[in-house]
Amino acid sequence: MNKITLLLLFSAVLSLQAQEITTNRNPVGLEHNILFNAQDRYTVTQTGSASLTLNTLFDGKFAPSYTKTSPQTSDPTVILIEGLPPRHTQTGAWIGWSTRHWAASRFRIEGYDTYNSANTWRVIADYSDTDYSRSDFYVKIPVGGRYTKLRFTFYTGTGTNGRLGVSELFFIHPEFVAPYEGLYQGVSVNSWQTGSDKLYYEQGNVGIGTANPDSRLAVNGVIHSKEVKVDLDGWSDFVFEEGYDLPTLEEVEQHIKEKGHLKDIPGAEEVRKNGIRLGDMDARLLRKIEELTLYAIQLKKENVQLREENTRQQQMLDTILEKLDIEIK
Repeated sequence: MNKITLLLLFSAVLSLQAQEITTNRNPVGLEHNILFNAQDRYTVTQTGSASLTLNTLFDGKFAPSYTKTSPQTSDPTVILIEGLPPRHTQTGAWIGWSTRHWAASRFRIEGYDTYNSANTWRVIADYSDTDYSRSDFYVKIPVGGRYTKLRFTFYTGTGTNGRLGVSELFFIHPEFVAPYEGLYQGVSVNSWQTGSDKLYYEQGNVGIGTANPDSRLAVNGVIHSKEVKVDLDGWSDFVFEEGYDLPTLEEVEQHIKEKGHLKDIPGAEEVRKNGIRLGDMDARLLRKIEELTLYAIQLKKENVQLREENTRQQQMLDTILEKLDIEIK
């Protein structure tokens, strides 16, 4: 074996020995940040006169957001993140922030722990009375638990006139977050979950053809389906129950004259404004169909009675005519 081969082999061995294996016991990279796109996945609120741009704190780009004024001890910049998945931190999870310039010099990080019904805020890091001098910070959560809320409180910054800069907030959770979960496409797709042969979404609304879905599924366009199943709590068979107050046809006619549509059925203007709910509308239409059925039954009975009455009248008339005919003769 020549010297070059030995040198290459030796270098390869050193290279392998230098690798650090990622585990759930060390703070892995931001690809395991549970806070990617937190403003779309969870509930994020901010208080304090000196505000940061929330979107930039969770986009993974490390481009800082700077406050226009300085946070104060009496009026800190507070970022509250609620609705985090209640997944236990197991052997380790890390929380922190980073920035390019104007880092926080006084800050506090807290987490709301729900494990074993603790339901309490735990202090994760506290530099509210001690100056911090670096442009990034992370710390291992001192008490393992299920943290469903995080609160970052920034009291003072090191920028011009005490202004604050923050690039990224992160919650590194190696045993829960799949690599880059919530990073791609920057919107709520990060909240899609898979289980067995299912794909599901629990966080909010889904829009197709619209950027502002106002319900669990909003489609701006045609839906093509072989069948639609609607779950309902009630149906309209009460129309056939004894004691149902069936409106008279005169009352129906009067309502149509006054309103321009059937009672309990929305008019054209209301439908244009609010649309219709298929399940509710089907139940309403069935009610009208059942009422029409009762009207038809009533009319048939009346018709039978009229025919019977006509038959009796005709028989009486025939009898009278027969008597008259005999008398004339």
